[in-house]
Amino acid sequence: MKNFAHIVSDSMDPVAYNDLCLLDVMGELNNTQQLRLSRIRTAWNFYEGYHWEDIPETDKPQITTNYCRPFVNKFVAFELGSGFKIGTDTEILDKYKENEPTHIDFLNDVWDISKRDTLCTELGQSKSITGDGWLQIRFYESNELPFPTSLEYPKGMIKVSVIPTNIVFAKYDSHERDRLTELTIAYPINKTKTGILGNTSTEKVVYKQIWTVDKIQEFEGKNLIKDIPNPYNLIPFVQIKNFPVAGRSEGVGDLEDLIPLNIELNIKKSDVSEIIDYHSAPVTIVFGGTTSTLERGANKVWSGLPKDAKVQNLELTSDLSASMHYIDDLKSDMHVVGGVPKGALSGEQNISNTSGVALQFVNMPLIEKTKIKRAETKEGLQLANKIILHMGQTRNLITKPHDMPNKDFYHNEVTLVDNLPKDRLIELQALEAELKMEVESVHGAMKRLGKVDIEQTLDEIKQEKLAKAELSADVSILTMEKTMEAKEKLGLVDEENKQAIPVSNKSQGNPTQPNNKKLNSGMTNGETQQELVRKTTIGENISQSVANKQQQ
Repeated sequence: MKNFAHIVSDSMDPVAYNDLCLLDVMGELNNTQQLRLSRIRTAWNFYEGYHWEDIPETDKPQITTNYCRPFVNKFVAFELGSGFKIGTDTEILDKYKENEPTHIDFLNDVWDISKRDTLCTELGQSKSITGDGWLQIRFYESNELPFPTSLEYPKGMIKVSVIPTNIVFAKYDSHERDRLTELTIAYPINKTKTGILGNTSTEKVVYKQIWTVDKIQEFEGKNLIKDIPNPYNLIPFVQIKNFPVAGRSEGVGDLEDLIPLNIELNIKKSDVSEIIDYHSAPVTIVFGGTTSTLERGANKVWSGLPKDAKVQNLELTSDLSASMHYIDDLKSDMHVVGGVPKGALSGEQNISNTSGVALQFVNMPLIEKTKIKRAETKEGLQLANKIILHMGQTRNLITKPHDMPNKDFYHNEVTLVDNLPKDRLIELQALEAELKMEVESVHGAMKRLGKVDIEQTLDEIKQEKLAKAELSADVSILTMEKTMEAKEKLGLVDEENKQAIPVSNKSQGNPTQPNNKKLNSGMTNGETQQELVRKTTIGENISQSVANKQQQ
């Protein structure tokens, strides 16, 4: 089965490929599909910087200020620049045996094989430019893998790839718009034909791959070349909308509203450029004379003109301030419509002394838009993970614990890492105050901090606290044991009852002086744990040491 993701990306650029799709597939598409491909083609053109493709060529300057590319790059970096992480509940992970790979380990391995970071960038670009990102989950037999990957995965390997939106043609259920019933991949290929005399020729045909729940079909032009049952009983493709719109099966890209403004900006900048070019070499007018004998060029002196003749250049009678103000207004409109603050795009935001609250406020349009985009991305990635697990089971790459319900096995939580600069100290202080006031839970605080595997982390913290408590108890017991040993050596322990006995007055050498005066600690004078240890080790306590010094 063909890997169309690599065929497209490796053989042709998106702009050229869109043209090919429009030329070769158009005959099989309805008007809605043709308009969709045209819109995708235009969006890719503007991202790549081809802004004058559909505008009639003239002698005027064609200035291109590509705002579309940095807008898309900012959206991609803000949403998926820090990647994503996969986790699940601790109770589910506890059902695995010790050192047994979990389904989360399997998922992370698949995404790492698929080059997770690069895939996130491609997915973000496809979503932002075309309105949709399409993921293909594909199983590779070991003989399809290059060396030495084939040795590392003798049972085969699952890989995720981003496929171009313009080669995907999806059909949905008539009653459930989000339920995919059929998916067709179509793109032009060169087909070699051999004639009767052995001569060869090449013709371009449309390669199609049609997926349903029941079967997989492949066509080259009108010829059916493969018709096999679907081993997975599902369509292993996932659509991730960039920005959902009610009633539409496709998402909305970030460039749809920016392109008209970028066109107007380019046209007005080109007009200003033409004016500047014109007046840099102005037209010279001669009144009352002829110019046939005059030599033109720089550093030339004219003579021989009649006495009343007059020579002047056409001058710019008005300044360009109004035009420049209009251009600035266009730029501002693009930032408002696009939802990206000027400072965020130009890098002029000074965040060194900016609080987290201020950053949130400045970037609020971008944050609000990204929040909706991330909800779609998270849901799509979690669905892709479920397909990966199902495909892994079908291909015997992973085994579900026999006592684990399917609901737990397929459960996965995708976390998109926040890419907004924050004041970490202020954030931690706020969380600490909320925890003290009991208006926030530890689980909620960790979730706000972007932690993953929260349940597992909380369990590890609990185990560490128990270990510290046990260690503290062991130290206390050891101290008590050492104290008893010291008292035993001093004969201060009743051997029968193993109880400490009070020090006799006689032992102090002064029977009339009470020697059981209590210290603030509650211990008999000279009998604190520290004193007894000192006496055992060096043969005297502090009081004796002081008395000896006084006698000296």
